[in-house]
Amino acid sequence: MDKEEFCTLARDLRADILLASRRFLGGEAEAEDNVQDTLLRLWSIRDRLDAVHSVKALTYAICRNLCISKLRGRKTFPIELNDEIKLASTHDSQWMLEEKENAEWLEERIGELPFSQMQILRMSQQDGLENCEIAELLGISETTVRTALCKARKTLLRQFTLYTSQSNHD
Repeated sequence: MDKEEFCTLARDLRADILLASRRFLGGEAEAEDNVQDTLLRLWSIRDRLDAVHSVKALTYAICRNLCISKLRGRKTFPIELNDEIKLASTHDSQWMLEEKENAEWLEERIGELPFSQMQILRMSQQDGLENCEIAELLGISETTVRTALCKARKTLLRQFTLYTSQSNHD
């Protein structure tokens, strides 16, 4: 792949890399740095990209691995509450307090999921990706995606059932 072809490819992939980096890392500056690191890695293997079945999937894998390395370095995983969990301000203060506690509890439980389950759950729920899209981006089978989603949801449901039954007894 020559320089012009790579530049075109980089322009096409940049927005997707930035979106994925933001999702993993949270901060804008760190996400921008990760875009550059990902593109640099791609540049270093540009002569072999023509033989790659899915350059987009490879790019996502490189991006993800770089993010994981950065997250392991700081030992924290940012989790944003998605719109469905955010609190509505139209109800009384007691209801709002309970909802806030539930949302914080759920945020913590999601953060405790194995990284792959958390990642796949966020890609499905927050990003609205289909299982086939997640599978392609992560380089895994669609069955693996469905299994991870099922395990994550069952774990969260089981934990939430225990949590709410304990809260009701207090």
